Amino acid sequence: MNSHLTRDLRVAARSFLRTPRFTVPALLALALGIGSTSAIFSVVRGVMLRPLPYSNPDRIVVVWENNLQRNRPRNVIAPSNFVEWRERNRSFTHLGMATAFRLNFTLGDQPEEIVGTMASSDVFSALGVTPILGRAYGASEDLKDNDNVIVVSHEFWRTRLGGRADVIGTAINTNGRQRTLIGVMPEGFTLFGEKTSFLVPYGWTPTELRTTAGRGSSFGVARLRDDVSFVQAESDMKALMALREKENPRLNTGWSISLVPAHEQTVDQIRPALQVLAGAVLFVWLVACVNVANLLLARGAVREREFGLRTALGAGRARIVSQMLAESLLLGLGGGVAGLALAFVFHRGLLALVADRFPVPRLEQVHLDPTIVVLTLGLSLLTGLVFGIAPALVASHRLNDAVRAGGRSGGGPRSRRVLGTLVAVEVALSLVLLTGAALLVQSFVRLSNISPGFRAEGLLTARVQVPAAGYDTPERRSRFYSDVVSRIAVLPGVQSAAAISFLPFAGGGIGTSFFRIDRPEPAPGQAPVADVRPLTPGFFRTMGIPQVAGRDFTPADRGLSPLVAVVNETLVARYMDGENPLGKHLNVFLGPPDRSVYEIVGVVGDIKLASLDGEVRPTVYVAHAQFPIPVMTFVARTAGNPELLVPGVNAAVHGIDPTLPLADVRTMDAVVDRTLARPRIVAVLLTAFAVMALALAAVGVYGVMAYSVAQRTQEIGVRMALGATTDSVFAMVIGDALRLVGIGVAAGLVCAAGLTRLLTTLLYETEPLDPVTFIVTAMVLTFVAMLASFVPARRGTRIAPNQALRAE
Repeated sequence: MNSHLTRDLRVAARSFLRTPRFTVPALLALALGIGSTSAIFSVVRGVMLRPLPYSNPDRIVVVWENNLQRNRPRNVIAPSNFVEWRERNRSFTHLGMATAFRLNFTLGDQPEEIVGTMASSDVFSALGVTPILGRAYGASEDLKDNDNVIVVSHEFWRTRLGGRADVIGTAINTNGRQRTLIGVMPEGFTLFGEKTSFLVPYGWTPTELRTTAGRGSSFGVARLRDDVSFVQAESDMKALMALREKENPRLNTGWSISLVPAHEQTVDQIRPALQVLAGAVLFVWLVACVNVANLLLARGAVREREFGLRTALGAGRARIVSQMLAESLLLGLGGGVAGLALAFVFHRGLLALVADRFPVPRLEQVHLDPTIVVLTLGLSLLTGLVFGIAPALVASHRLNDAVRAGGRSGGGPRSRRVLGTLVAVEVALSLVLLTGAALLVQSFVRLSNISPGFRAEGLLTARVQVPAAGYDTPERRSRFYSDVVSRIAVLPGVQSAAAISFLPFAGGGIGTSFFRIDRPEPAPGQAPVADVRPLTPGFFRTMGIPQVAGRDFTPADRGLSPLVAVVNETLVARYMDGENPLGKHLNVFLGPPDRSVYEIVGVVGDIKLASLDGEVRPTVYVAHAQFPIPVMTFVARTAGNPELLVPGVNAAVHGIDPTLPLADVRTMDAVVDRTLARPRIVAVLLTAFAVMALALAAVGVYGVMAYSVAQRTQEIGVRMALGATTDSVFAMVIGDALRLVGIGVAAGLVCAAGLTRLLTTLLYETEPLDPVTFIVTAMVLTFVAMLASFVPARRGTRIAPNQALRAE
């Protein structure tokens, strides 16, 4: 048996080497299908399907407040509500609170800002995760003056602390204070997909929690009781929130609560993009399998006479099937090896394409999945076996017909119909991909052409956070940022410089309600809401934001001077009723009631704050000297390369305080470009898959038309002998191709009309049923298919009638 298999494999190898026009397209189709499918589905499985690294993760929920007025179901929670929920809920065994948090670490010669998490001790219990070294902090360490502890991630411990087992109990300098390292988290720990380098307690007092007036930046983390369902917990918490609205209507009117399962919280932002890519690569794999089936059937049909002769000479069906099995096995193994190599290339390329461009939860833990590779290879191999052996089985049943058939007449009309059907399927699948890719590209182009409202070119940005130690008064914080801006402004090449609390498109921000003091105060929950951005004088000029009316902030707008504000055009249009806004006063809920009335001294143009495709919201800009928060981002404009300013900006900061690190040092072009990363990558990948499918479909059309011409040699010879011209023969072959492609295009348009609706959440100002896109993609696919059939058609016109008739 082994000798027979070895011989069959040698014969198969020689056969494939003699027919490169079959072998190369078949191997390439298998490799592309296996490689792309394995790479994408490994990401899908690793990100979306792998269980979360928590104890019983299906019992964990994330708690958000639901801002009904602004339609924000995942809004940060109020600390005063959190403390009441924790004490009065009946649904959770543990309820903690957490928020992303940055600390300045001094671990070596240079200070560094590192992103981690501020979390209450109940978060550890809610997640059911314990450190692998040391311990987690407890409820007593949540309290103020007892919170000088830190737990670090496994990666932080390994890369920053040398992975030493004796690190527990050592001191780490953060924000100018010493924290004791008490624990190291397990490898791969994330907070719902977000990497966190450390966890530290809030350092609160119960009184502070109950009396905090507004909402911070935190969310809740809870574990359901064993006897409580998700629906019951949601009902319980909504009832509790309704009670809180009665107890504190000023804070809670117009607010409800949202519970989100842990898995949904982790993947729901990336799910639409991954689902689209998974569907697209599945189509590529199907096109590849159909292509291979087409090539095998065409090759097998041509060889029917060979199979018949071998049967007549004494070869049994089992022997012929064994030979075809060896050929299919060799083809599958060759395609599998090439596909595995491409899978590694695609996988590494995909990770490199996504890395640092937009967040994909748990991406760093995603590896090429052997199960996915084996499954894809197995299904592809099965396709080869079925469609490789089928012609031999058919031929052995039609012995006499096969023997009598001419040298190229095997197969007949039935084979051509089967092959034509498969080509139509390829064309239909390819058209669906091509249409989806065209819609996403069109959407991306429109999105990238949106003006953010400022000039991004020539701007350098860098964030600095000052700690409470040394900057414990508003005056010290304000003076530091003012002094650094002054130093940056006189650097060589700098045209202007300023600072803002939350840079556009960089995430985060302050939002609060306001009202005009010359109008009655709105009822609780009815006041309009605006984004608030503290900044320093010169910011609008530096960013290229037009000053529409009034003035900018000046150095005279300081702590104890009258509060002033600059507003955007959207706020004026919505709430000034056509009146001159200058001199009007707004009550902005930012600070204490006796320091909350701001006079409007200027109006500036609208800019996008959160994303290019987001709406422009009412915005109130306030002077940083009058609202001196501890985190600001410097912006500096230059006519040259902004990256050349980095050393000077660093020196400006360290000339005042060498313990403070620069963070997120980027050009503004890079900041804006990052907002386009996700739609760009999805459009690029889907376009790549569409091009793969289009190329495979073109190969399929070429193969079928070449087979058709070969099978109809005698027919074409007779036609030409009876007076048919080369043009009529050419038109006949092209017409056959056009008929197959037309059927495929029609089916593809119907499928695309249904499936492109799934792209709705990924499209910007682009209709999923855009008729122009459908028409153009259908024309492109038809044109490519016609090009693929051109060579077989030309070959048909060169058939000599006497040779064709003699072949019979």
